Formats: sequence, structure tokens, C-alpha cells
Amino acid sequence: MDELLFFGIPQSEDPNLYVLGIPWDASSSFRRGAREGPKTIRASTTGLLYNSFSESLIDLSKLWRYKDLGDVETEGRTFMDVYEDVRKTVKENYKREALFLFLGGDHSITYHSVRAIKEASNEDFGLIYFDAHPDLYNAYDGSKYSHACVVRRLVEEGVVDPKNVIQIGIRAPTKEQIEFAEENGIKIISAGELYKSPNVKIKLKRAYLSFDMDVLDPAYCPGVGNPEPGGLSTRKLLEVVYQINTKIIGFDIVELAPQYDYNGISGFVAAKIIREVLAAAGKYHFCSGI
Repeated sequence: MDELLFFGIPQSEDPNLYVLGIPWDASSSFRRGAREGPKTIRASTTGLLYNSFSESLIDLSKLWRYKDLGDVETEGRTFMDVYEDVRKTVKENYKREALFLFLGGDHSITYHSVRAIKEASNEDFGLIYFDAHPDLYNAYDGSKYSHACVVRRLVEEGVVDPKNVIQIGIRAPTKEQIEFAEENGIKIISAGELYKSPNVKIKLKRAYLSFDMDVLDPAYCPGVGNPEPGGLSTRKLLEVVYQINTKIIGFDIVELAPQYDYNGISGFVAAKIIREVLAAAGKYHFCSGI
């Protein structure tokens, strides 16, 4: 059945798309279950349901060749043990012309993936962060590596320049987090702003995209660890994706907790996001071949 995954994109030992699962949810703060996310997301990309064309009629099977690197072992491991495995896997497979897709896991795995790509590439890039929450706490529940601290850790450790961080869909901030964003030049586009303005201005040459599934309203994506009403519709999120005109060097889908889902809705939304991001990334990378 593997040949039917990822919308029928061919598997290859010379890939330009790598897939790596990071089934970690020990950093979650409300309800756990995101460790089951990678398996569900993979299954939701089945070619039994989806063809390989994006909405813009880009044939993903003509642009991408993928290799699934499986899942990093997380059972009984520490957060930094898992990072070392992610770092090693990315370093061994990194190619500048290839794209990485990481399947979470709670949002703390973005610390691993972004830091690993930065180390492997030795190049600067921005971070476009789709989330209901800004994840800018200094610490949460006593942990500096909670999923509520991800962006702050990446900024304070110098992995990303805060002026190249754009957060989209935020609607559950705190005063402390907004002050940190303002002091450091992090751009926040709230869910409310997105509904008031049809255009999103994103000026980054290269960027990593991170999709916390709770950026969506629970009506569209109930299977998440920290549901926050008042969010984006699936269509609104896709319209924002279509406006991103930057080289995408990697992306992740996180916080999908299948046991809280209803009839697979959230998994299929995750698959839709992946398909359209691959189209956006492919159009930028291979526009002459489309």
C-alpha cells in the first residue's frame, strides 16, 4: 500500500522530498495523543482518495520523488535524545535542492526540525508559523522546551532571526508573549486580521513553514491537543498558503491528535495542507517545468 501514499508521488532512492515522523508528545500541556499523528497523516494522503493534482493543476507526481525515512524513536527518550536522532537523520540526507516534510508530534518537534535544518544547511531562513498560540513563553509548566515555548527557544538560541519570524492565525496570546514579540520584531498576524484583510504580506527569500493544526477552528479540525475556537477555516488557511511566494526549504504538520478527531476529518485536512504546500514549493523550485 506504500505506493499509494502521498498522493501517488513516486518513491525514490534519489529523492527531492524527504518525509520524517517525530511521534513525540511528552511536551504537550493539555491533552496528549499527537504521538499518533505521523501514522494518521501518512494514511490520510492515500492515493485511493486523492489524485496527484493540486487545485492549481500542478501534478505533484511529475515534480516530486519522495523517500520516507520512517519515524524517529521517542519511547523512553529525552527531548534532547530525540533531537540528536533528528539532527543525525537530517544531516545524513540533506540536499540543498530537496525539501523536508516532518510529521509531528506536538509543536515542540519544530525546535528539532528547524534547528537540524539550520545546522545541516548552515544557511539562514525565516519561519512562517501557523498556530492559534504564539508559543513565546519563556517556560511553561516548568519546562523551557514545552510546546508553548518553541519560537522563543529558536529565537533566543539564535537559530532564527526574530525579524524573519511571521506568526499567522494567532488568537490565544498573553500580554507577556505579545511584549516579547514586539520587543524582538516578530510579526504576528492574528486570526481576526486575516478575516479583515484578504492579503497577507510575506517578504522572505527562504522560509520553513510550520502548521499547528489548531490554527484551524475546531469545527474544521477537531482532532488537536489544544483546540481554540474562533480560528481559520480550511479555505482561509489555503488562501494564505497560496499567497506565500518564497522558497520553502522545509515544513511540518503538528499537533494532530487522532483520538480526538471525528471520522478522520483532521487527518484529511492535514493531507490537503500537505498537497497544496507541495504544489506551492514545487512551483517555486521547478516553475520552468510546469
